[in-house]
Amino acid sequence: MKFAIDDLFQRVMCGDFARLYFDESFNEDLGARLCMGRKLLRLDRSPERIVRHVRFEPARDADAAVNQAYGASRASFVEELVYDVRARRGEWRTIPNRFADRVKNTGSIEFTDDPGGTRRIVRGEVKVSLFGFGGIVERMIVAEIEKSYAATAQFTRDYLAKKTAI
Repeated sequence: MKFAIDDLFQRVMCGDFARLYFDESFNEDLGARLCMGRKLLRLDRSPERIVRHVRFEPARDADAAVNQAYGASRASFVEELVYDVRARRGEWRTIPNRFADRVKNTGSIEFTDDPGGTRRIVRGEVKVSLFGFGGIVERMIVAEIEKSYAATAQFTRDYLAKKTAI
């Protein structure tokens, strides 16, 4: 299942937005706001590219249906991102701690200039190989991704508004 997410961040230029996107203190605040456990595993920076690997462990409701599948162990995933600084475009994939051989989640993220600021465009594809349930799980994963990016966009807008108000 393919998806696309397009968000505009007003009054911030691409270079400044990219610096914020890769700023660890910003990302720690974002993780706390989204109740998303976050651990930086790798961060390599050069003038040409940024490689970042992060483990996320979403907080989940005790009554959530996913608890039936995971039981006492926590669901988590590693996001691997390779970002081309000059092109302002990155390729990502996520690797879940469970069913990694059955769940594939890959895509791209791009920052583009817009007359009002910076546009963040995320494109991705989720493929789940579970006989009889793959499509249902794909839709659930895409819905969670869209929900997460919407919350991230709102947090980012609020953060930028506070920075410009100072």
